[in-house]
Amino acid sequence: MFNKIKRYIKILHVFHKYKLYSILLKEYKQKKESVDLCTCPIDFERKSNSVKLRMAFEELGPTFIKLGQAMSKRPDIIPIEYGKELEKLQEMVKPYDFERMQPALSLGFCPGSKGTGRYSIDIFDKFNTEPIASASIAQVYEAVLNEENVVVKIARPGMMDVINLDLDILYDLKFIFVKLLRIKTQIDIDGFLEEFKIMLNRELDYRNEALNMERFRENFKNLKQVRIPKVYWELTSDNILVMEHIYGVPLRDFRTFSLDKRKRIAKLISSSFLRMVYIDGYFHADPHPGNIFVMKDGGIAYLDFGAVGKLDSEIKKGMYSIFYGVYIKDVDLAARAFLKLARKNPDDIDIHAFKWDVDELITRQHYGKGERHSDDFVKLALKYDLSLPRTFSLLERALVLIESTCLDLDPEYNIMSDVKTLSKEIARSKYSPARLVEDFQMEWDNFYDLMKNVPTGINDIFESVKMFKEANVVKQENAIENRRFIISIFQNLFITVLLIASITLLVLGQKEPDLETIGLVGFATSLILAAIMILRKK
Repeated sequence: MFNKIKRYIKILHVFHKYKLYSILLKEYKQKKESVDLCTCPIDFERKSNSVKLRMAFEELGPTFIKLGQAMSKRPDIIPIEYGKELEKLQEMVKPYDFERMQPALSLGFCPGSKGTGRYSIDIFDKFNTEPIASASIAQVYEAVLNEENVVVKIARPGMMDVINLDLDILYDLKFIFVKLLRIKTQIDIDGFLEEFKIMLNRELDYRNEALNMERFRENFKNLKQVRIPKVYWELTSDNILVMEHIYGVPLRDFRTFSLDKRKRIAKLISSSFLRMVYIDGYFHADPHPGNIFVMKDGGIAYLDFGAVGKLDSEIKKGMYSIFYGVYIKDVDLAARAFLKLARKNPDDIDIHAFKWDVDELITRQHYGKGERHSDDFVKLALKYDLSLPRTFSLLERALVLIESTCLDLDPEYNIMSDVKTLSKEIARSKYSPARLVEDFQMEWDNFYDLMKNVPTGINDIFESVKMFKEANVVKQENAIENRRFIISIFQNLFITVLLIASITLLVLGQKEPDLETIGLVGFATSLILAAIMILRKK
């Protein structure tokens, strides 16, 4: 509780330092006076305020830096101008001394180490205690292991406690921000915070990051121009990751490259990322220039796989349908696919206005030079109040990073230029002989299971038919019995009426001999019929 109070004081102090209280109240007033979120061009006042918000988040540390990055692609939560500034959040911070990192290092269990079985730098041939990279959550060191160059990523000690404390405070303050920012009721803020919490926990689990790396290595094993570092599993734990040392130039230093090389790199980055999304359905969620290296042979290497995105087959198919519709300039296809992905009925919106805007989007995608267009889809969804899958927000942020990076490398870059190659690769992967054999085997297994269960199925059918027949027999018997009962009632009624009429005629026949004769005949007939009925029942 004491730590929580101290953290509250720190947060309130930073908010006061950057005058965030007045900014929040101003945004509240602006939203109260307007119907929708502001989508106008950036104004100078908002630009200044967004810079203050970014600086405050950077000062508050890793949780708020990650929160700002997550919010940067949620224009349904914050204004677009703030989102653009929060995209610039970086995690380069002053490194800890190695002595301060020792507690985290000692937590890494290493079965192959000497003595206690705890981690020790003695297991390496060499270990440079000066970090080559430092972020708010981890630091990275160079080392040599069995004559191989490796890097060792170590989580900063106590970081999980700080993050959990900040998450607890964010949940406490949630209702204030919902009220001040006038966030729409249909936006799942609890879901957003829960997803953010899960993402942070995954980034702090280096075994999970190692698994991600292995999967990416498998996906790109046949593409020599894209490298993913190898993992040294025997030395990897929850808070320590040992991997192959990839040598290259960080993409943020691209200005040292020639224009032709920059164009080739932009093409390679774009095509490899689109492959991640539309073929593998498994993509790097934070591909900023610091996480991409350019190697001497002109290839690229992706680093830092703590944050990844996954697309199920339905969302991947829907995303590609939109992308392909934009590529072939088919407004109807793109609009239909977009609404299907958002699970929105065309009758629920102004479909003509929507298609007009989709056509405008297609025009910008094809003919807009030197401009970023990946966030056009989010703006369109925001305008028509379309709720897109959660994964879409993560993908949108990654696409914006990729597109911005490629535009820095090549001012004439257009993502549409890679769609033709992508379509061919999708067709090859979908209809390759190996895939067809695999699909045939799967279908054959299903067919075999079906045939194996045929006898049981036929027996069930016969049992069902038998039960149906028995039920029908019982039903028919009940119907016959009911019919007999009704006939019996009518017969008894007829005999009774005949008997009464005969007796009446006998009484009246004392004066009329003809009536007496008829009465006798009727009486005799009623007796005979009564006798026949009694005998039939027996």
